[in-house]
Amino acid sequence: MTLFDVLSRQRRFVYLLVGLFSVAGVWAALRLPSAIYPELVFSRITIIAQGSTLGARQVVFSITRPLEEAVSVVPGVTRVRSHSIRGASEISITFAPRTDMTYALQLVRARVNQMTGALPPDVSVEVEQLTPSLFPVLSYNLEGGDPATLYDLARYEIKPLISRVPGVGRVDVQGSDVREIEVIVDPSRLVAQGMAYADVANAIRQAVTVQAVGRVAQDYRQYLIVTDQEAHAPEDIGAVVLGNGLRVRDVASVQVGTEDHVRIIAGDGKPAALINITRQIGGNALSLADSVERIVAALAPTLPAGVHLKPVYDQAALVRDAVRSVGDAMLIGAGLAVVVLLLFLRHGRITAISATAIPLTLAITVFVMSLIGQTFNLMTLGAMAIAIGLVIDDAVVITENIARHLALPGGRVHAIRAAVQELIWPVTTSTLTTVVVFLPLGLLQGVVGQFFAALATTLTVAVLVSLGLALTIIPLLAERFVTAHEVEAAQTGPLARVQRALDSLAPSYERALAAVLHRPRRIAAAAALLVVVGAGLWRFVGTGFLPEMDEGAFVLDYWTPGGTALDETNREVGIAERILAATPEITGTSRRTGAELGFFATAQNSGDIVARLTPPGQRARDIFAVMDEVRGRVAAAVPRLRIEFVQILSDVINDLAGAAKPVEIKLFGEQLDTLEAYARRLAPDLERIQGLEDLYNGVSEPSAELLMRVQQAEAERIGLTPTDVGTAVSAALLGVSAGEIRAGERSVAVRVRAPDSVRFDPLRLRSLPVQGSTARRVTPLGSLATFTPAESRLGFDRENQQQMITMTAGVSDRSLGGVMGDVQRVLAAHAAPAGVRLVLGGQYASQQEAFRALLLVLSLAVASVCAVMVVQFESFVEPLVVLLVAPVSFVGALGLLLVTGTALNVASFMGLILLVGLIVKNGIILLDFTRLRMQTERVALEVAIREAARVRLRPILMTTLCTLFGLLPLALGIGAGSELQRPLALAVIGGLALSTPITLFAVPTLLIAIRGRHYTLQETS
Repeated sequence: MTLFDVLSRQRRFVYLLVGLFSVAGVWAALRLPSAIYPELVFSRITIIAQGSTLGARQVVFSITRPLEEAVSVVPGVTRVRSHSIRGASEISITFAPRTDMTYALQLVRARVNQMTGALPPDVSVEVEQLTPSLFPVLSYNLEGGDPATLYDLARYEIKPLISRVPGVGRVDVQGSDVREIEVIVDPSRLVAQGMAYADVANAIRQAVTVQAVGRVAQDYRQYLIVTDQEAHAPEDIGAVVLGNGLRVRDVASVQVGTEDHVRIIAGDGKPAALINITRQIGGNALSLADSVERIVAALAPTLPAGVHLKPVYDQAALVRDAVRSVGDAMLIGAGLAVVVLLLFLRHGRITAISATAIPLTLAITVFVMSLIGQTFNLMTLGAMAIAIGLVIDDAVVITENIARHLALPGGRVHAIRAAVQELIWPVTTSTLTTVVVFLPLGLLQGVVGQFFAALATTLTVAVLVSLGLALTIIPLLAERFVTAHEVEAAQTGPLARVQRALDSLAPSYERALAAVLHRPRRIAAAAALLVVVGAGLWRFVGTGFLPEMDEGAFVLDYWTPGGTALDETNREVGIAERILAATPEITGTSRRTGAELGFFATAQNSGDIVARLTPPGQRARDIFAVMDEVRGRVAAAVPRLRIEFVQILSDVINDLAGAAKPVEIKLFGEQLDTLEAYARRLAPDLERIQGLEDLYNGVSEPSAELLMRVQQAEAERIGLTPTDVGTAVSAALLGVSAGEIRAGERSVAVRVRAPDSVRFDPLRLRSLPVQGSTARRVTPLGSLATFTPAESRLGFDRENQQQMITMTAGVSDRSLGGVMGDVQRVLAAHAAPAGVRLVLGGQYASQQEAFRALLLVLSLAVASVCAVMVVQFESFVEPLVVLLVAPVSFVGALGLLLVTGTALNVASFMGLILLVGLIVKNGIILLDFTRLRMQTERVALEVAIREAARVRLRPILMTTLCTLFGLLPLALGIGAGSELQRPLALAVIGGLALSTPITLFAVPTLLIAIRGRHYTLQETS
């Protein structure tokens, strides 16, 4: 009993099963989470230590080094990189691939907790595993009021509403002004009372602290005894008793103010509060954005007059556009494939039966995706779009063979049975060749491995589902709806002329094949010529890492010279904001100074601006042209402002992967002066490289400092140590925390400090009174310390506890590989000084690592395909002959990449790997029929292969054209997100278009040259 007989008997069960799985797929499609990328796990943990007032060099010794040494011993750590600036340190820890990051995070936190006591006081340490959920999917500007009011509205009214939305991870609010109760002490009154700033702060803190002091039972009730000292208004702070009948209001003024300015947040050039919303892992970006949008719409009428929320970044819009464009590509590709089928199969009914494989396969694939935890994202949707041309292949081959058998003498059921039985083994093995090429992808690690694992998994599921449908539901539908009449040629009309032309291809091909079968030297010469052409193309095709796409938003990172005052930085950045506002494609901006997008330690002279653009369909230029124009205008208007441009998603992925810039040159050595001198020597030649932009030479700019050196002998006279003097000065200038007041659900910090006239006037610094511990003597600070202006480095970078400087740059209008070739020539022309070690990093290092892994994957894919074919043909000759076509076919892929100006990147490399599985499918279809004729009719190899060529030409052309036209919409790169799949589609189209004639002519010729024209299977018995 054949497979078809079993299916025919249980046809109702097959219909039910396929129907249930298809309905389940539709149901899953309505509920599957949507995101821009697959859920990515990065083997990186970041530590941010901030709150200190130390200079960058002191931060290295007091904070960075102890933490580096503590975490370096955690198992699995491969790299520890740090960046130290004024008052903060950022330490990035990279782990070996496949490390259990949950456990690693616990170990890192444990080691950091052990070191907390050794760190300077007031240093707060945050430890986070880097994930995409740390970066926002939605950002809003709250505009139209004073900064403090906007911050309060965002923090206490808007944040709680958004936080409860399902799928929301974090809601971060940033503002320029945060309210604070200022206790501004009169220095002369304080000195007259013999008190210090810390004494006032301690008195306030002790007076307003709430305590639970006991419990008592009375009248059958349990009472908790709580001190009722809570402060609710500035007046409560002013009434605190200091002693000797004095209250705080007698020595200080108490008022509502704001914290010292260390950052500036602006929207569209005006004061704003910025609300960043992140997505939980596994959350649905589309439903999250819809829910937040409804909340924002409901909030609008309740906000104060003139205050409004404005969206500045919406990742969900990109997801929607990408889903829509991929859906359009799938529909167009499917439509083109159906047209090809109709031309070859001649009748609508049998064409419709073949075409049913597409929607059924996609529906069942979505159901399987939901079971294995996949989401709708650019990679899985792209895989489904790529699969359009592949999933129909098996159905095409089956239906074409059924149509051919129906035209032969015999009954209809017998014809369908024979057609299916004849193709079970070749269709299965040819599909398995597509599947096995993806098995070695498990060797890929990092971002590339996770990106393309989602694509490969979805594509594998789709082709396996299509195989099952081709062998089950397609024959049953043919039995039910197809008769011999449905495969008869049309007699009149345009379709008849097309069919006659197609029918004439087989005899023409047979005659052409006969002409070359006995001229293997010509075929070998043509193949050698193609190999030479391919070698030349390899030299000319540019190389890259991950494809870039137009995201509709970009980030302008900026730096003013080291030590620039916040107001001056604000002035210079304001010019850049006005240039952005005048750019017609930009609809809005949000700006941070002293803060950045993500989880970083940021100096006050740096920050970023996020710019949102109009949708691609509403602008004449792409995002790269807009960035280039803004770059030139800002550089001309504010030459002191160093700027870099990145797109948000690519910036996030590169930051998470630890390769933030395309070009990164790391210089290691003991002497920073030597490193900086070498970097300055390299910079002029690097700047002249075409395509290299936003070059930063890595030299940390000098930052102004006023060194206060305490004279220990003078301090001893009044009973103080240098540390005591420093603490007293810090209390006056920076203030001392004194608890908080609670008004409703809001808490406002209280800080005791000196007046601004004292704090911000360098001339009055020396006259600052310092209270001694001996007889409460008061001494001017100038008598205890000397002040010397100096300059120090703004920041220090280290990697694996070695100091380094990092030269970085971007790439524009040229491939990464081409730029790096010139960079390496410049480095070779300028030998590194003694004691300096040079390492290339960034995206180039990631690209080289990925290419090495992909070459291994490609080799293993070829071996896997060969193994499948050896099982089928029980010989090494046929597999080797078919596989010889693959490297020659790569010439077509490289040629199309070169013609279209597309780089050979990770995506196009994946196309080459997929191409291996697709190329051998045609060879299997051809040689399996050859073997079948040799077995059943005992004919010689040449006779069998010529008949196979004539019979199998039609299914080979049908499957090839269906694949090519199915990929065509992706290759055109139309719509959001299409840039990710375009290189893959181009590589497959170019390679498959060249491989088809090679398979049709070179494979038969080489096989006869090896086996001999009179070879028969009896010879092997």
